[in-house]
Amino acid sequence: MRKFFVLEFIIFLIGLFSLIFKEYFLILFLLYMVGNALFTMIYKLDLFQVILSIFMFPYFPLIQFFILKGQTPHYVPLDFEYKPIETINPSYKTIDLAPFHVILKYGDKVQKKEAIKLILELTSKEEIDFNEGLKMIYTTISKENDQDVILYATEASNYLEKTLLRKLYESKDKNSVDYARYSYYYANSPFLEKEQKIELLNNSKKFLEDFIKKYPYNIDALTLLIKILEDLEEHEKIEKLLELKLSKIKSRELFEIAILYYLKYRKHYKVKELLKEFNSYKYTFKNESLKILLEG
Repeated sequence: MRKFFVLEFIIFLIGLFSLIFKEYFLILFLLYMVGNALFTMIYKLDLFQVILSIFMFPYFPLIQFFILKGQTPHYVPLDFEYKPIETINPSYKTIDLAPFHVILKYGDKVQKKEAIKLILELTSKEEIDFNEGLKMIYTTISKENDQDVILYATEASNYLEKTLLRKLYESKDKNSVDYARYSYYYANSPFLEKEQKIELLNNSKKFLEDFIKKYPYNIDALTLLIKILEDLEEHEKIEKLLELKLSKIKSRELFEIAILYYLKYRKHYKVKELLKEFNSYKYTFKNESLKILLEG
């Protein structure tokens, strides 16, 4: 009888430990069940021992087992080591994002996942604007009901954050506009708090201001600096910068940047002045928005 109690107690402890040490639950639970089965087969139990065995049967571990079983995910694990899709390599400014928005809102699960995959690839290759790509993916995460699609979009978001941080790190020591551009993308991503965003934008502004002193005719740097100043709501500084640069650089790109800026803030008298000068150089608009608005 003493041996019976000792063995029964050992089996009970194994069952108890399966609840305490949940990371080893399945192993301990298996030992518990095998121990009970062997114990019942080896010993011819009397009524008291049968009642005791029933009392000490692993009910709580069984409950825990079925809880864990119920939590088993039904999605297929996602691997984002994708093969590049063959696409044209257009500027992201010419890609129509409307089909993505429609599919992500009204498509079925398969269509939404394919759209997310394509957004991921085009954004990683910077064939669409990084922040536009992230915005579409984050909107999907916040508004989608299907857990499988949410998981897919979350994985895509994590992948893009890692990609962005890698590009930021790789461009840091190159003293190029790329570093400021990736900083701008990261500042406007959903990954940062407002204070962190402002700090990063100010750092990028300082970097670009120093860069432009060395390379005063770099249009990419000027364009990016204007975007950053706009985010920081430093409009007076933008207007002074545009006036200064347009007095020295009569490029079509800079005229378009200035016209778009003044159109956005409804300074029509400035738009008229710039259009008159723009036309005097016999320029034509390359920007699609300006073509529609001002050329018809």
